[in-house]
Amino acid sequence: MTLPQLHIVLPERLQRFIPAARRGLAFGVPALDGMLPMGLPRGQITACDAPLGGGGTALLLALAETTLRADEGVAFVDAARTLAPQAAAHLAGLGPFWVIRPRGTESAWWCADVLLRTGAFGLVVVDQASAPARPVAVRLQRLARDKDAVLVVRGAGADATFGAALRLAVRASASGFIPAVPGSGAAWPGPRTVRVTIEKGGAPRAAEVSVGAPLPHRLRPHWAVRDRRGEPAAGRRSLGGRGQRQRAAQPDWPAR
Repeated sequence: MTLPQLHIVLPERLQRFIPAARRGLAFGVPALDGMLPMGLPRGQITACDAPLGGGGTALLLALAETTLRADEGVAFVDAARTLAPQAAAHLAGLGPFWVIRPRGTESAWWCADVLLRTGAFGLVVVDQASAPARPVAVRLQRLARDKDAVLVVRGAGADATFGAALRLAVRASASGFIPAVPGSGAAWPGPRTVRVTIEKGGAPRAAEVSVGAPLPHRLRPHWAVRDRRGEPAAGRRSLGGRGQRQRAAQPDWPAR
């Protein structure tokens, strides 16, 4: 009776049988992606602490744009209905980009549950929703892991509720935002500088990055479009003042 021969396989040869870890999602901002070389971790939850007006929405839209360009779907659950349609209109032509506005902030987590179960979205963002119950948070964590998706939760106390693997704090830079003058036709709202701090998920580190993009002319509010009446137009006959309605006065720049 002969004993079976034993074949010794070296560890480096076994590596090819182990599936390589997929790279996470990138923001498309060099300074920020340099702090997160592997991107936002897949199958886990990222907490984003960004108050309204602090540049958090612009940062999330930059993440959505990079994800869409990588041929992955994006779902944005706008629980508080604060997302301006003009700011996200340019993403519609890049790929499957869904914006969901639930009737109440509590149903935002049900929407996130359904979106993750489909497996059609590489990125699901829940923006400004009230803290869910603990069983709901556990179920969303499991769904994100099973579907290999990135779930980003923006709101106060998101890290404490979910036990997020990564936590980002976004604050507006005092000198990084120069508003356009109403009626000047300048780019609106224009890029702005925000300070992003990684508070969880490695050693604390921070960087100031520029986010946002000028809106197309057709999407700007009327006070951000230059008034060209009265200027000479080549090859076009002026209508004069006959039959024209008087234009209303330009409103003041809205409070920040």
